[in-house]
Amino acid sequence: MIQKAEAIVLKTLNHGDTSKIITLYSREFGRLKLIAKGVRSPKSKAMGLFQPTRHIQVIYYAKSTSDLQLFKSGDLVDGFFGLEEDFDRLTLAQVMVELLDRSVEDQESHPGLFQLLVQSLSRLSNREIASAEAYWFFHTHLLGELGFRPHVGHCSVCREALEEGGSLGRGSSQLECVKCHQPGQESIFVSGSVLQTIQNLSDSDWDDIQKTSLSARERRTLWDFLWQFTYHHIESARGMKSLKVLRQLYG
Repeated sequence: MIQKAEAIVLKTLNHGDTSKIITLYSREFGRLKLIAKGVRSPKSKAMGLFQPTRHIQVIYYAKSTSDLQLFKSGDLVDGFFGLEEDFDRLTLAQVMVELLDRSVEDQESHPGLFQLLVQSLSRLSNREIASAEAYWFFHTHLLGELGFRPHVGHCSVCREALEEGGSLGRGSSQLECVKCHQPGQESIFVSGSVLQTIQNLSDSDWDDIQKTSLSARERRTLWDFLWQFTYHHIESARGMKSLKVLRQLYG
């Protein structure tokens, strides 16, 4: 059966002398794996189509009995070429696609998640948009789409508002206020302004996002919170290759 899909390239793997195995996230079918035979040949018209983060249309031969489908042809929708001019933005884009790849199941359609990825890559490729904010919006909304939206308004123990900030224990996704948090417990303290930023990112559409004005330390805390929270809910996110590069940039 011939199928057509709109997709983002998540990753590729060389196969044999001239072929590639491509992992895509598609609007219609969720995560897909295709084998593109001969695509690495200099004569192949699709040679540059399968760079990670590319937005493409593909036609392929689908077999219900196989997890690996056969690529027939494809066209570029958007290359997000602005990413290639800025290493920081390209790194964040690679984190986006790797995190999504580790967060979803094969052939499980989620059009909202696909649209979030496309729009977020487009924002990252726009030099007029702050790269960190574009990434934070993607990450918080990804968690929400997966059912793991961070709840940062109240202490998980006494339910009082966390206006002065709260502590996130290692290996936990629950915040505790100063009164309820046990001294000596290994944890991250997240200030009230950082929690408000996370709340704003989670609750708002992109056009309604308020510009962040966090200090360098608070920005680092926001990164730490997002990843510790993510590891708690998405164990497969640990060990991401792209995250090692990100830590060098923002560590």
